[in-house]
Amino acid sequence: MSIPEKTPAPLKWLDDNWPFAGAVTMIFLLGLLPLVAGAWSFALVLVLLQLIVYLAHQLEEHLGDRFRRFVNENVAGGYEALTPRATMWINVGGVWVVYFAALLMAGLFDVGWGLIAVYTMLLNALAHIAATLAMHRYNPGLWTAIFLFLPVGGFTWIILSESNGMGMLAHVVGLATALAIHIGIVLSVKHRQQLLMQTA
Repeated sequence: MSIPEKTPAPLKWLDDNWPFAGAVTMIFLLGLLPLVAGAWSFALVLVLLQLIVYLAHQLEEHLGDRFRRFVNENVAGGYEALTPRATMWINVGGVWVVYFAALLMAGLFDVGWGLIAVYTMLLNALAHIAATLAMHRYNPGLWTAIFLFLPVGGFTWIILSESNGMGMLAHVVGLATALAIHIGIVLSVKHRQQLLMQTA
């Protein structure tokens, strides 16, 4: 399904270019690391690192529209269950906004809020690995999931578990948020696939 011509220009630009915007943001955030490392706690710097790592992952995953095409061809039976607009909102809203909110809450209230980003990243890594094991093939985003998400997310999980003041509540909120995001994405894709199958 092509995007209608009446689509507002800023949204159309985001549909086509959000991975590149994320790459530029990643470079700037990397450049800020020496500055924030001298002013923030180690745990809070690690929360910021989750966003930087995820932006790198999105490049492997979505450069050239690879992940969307992979899902439609290999999961949705050839139907365009995942559209460019949905892909943009999932990544901009479900990652950029969520991670930014988690970072703000971790800095303003308690670093335990950063576990939202950690659990989302670790769950995403497990999803990529599970898909590879099930399909016996590479899926876009797999390498950064294995070599960035697991070590960075795992190490941050250890540090935040030791340093957060929310205790187990931080883990419950983090895991519940991660599950809600991923389940919501799957249900949305499946729902659109069923609609397309009914109208085919």
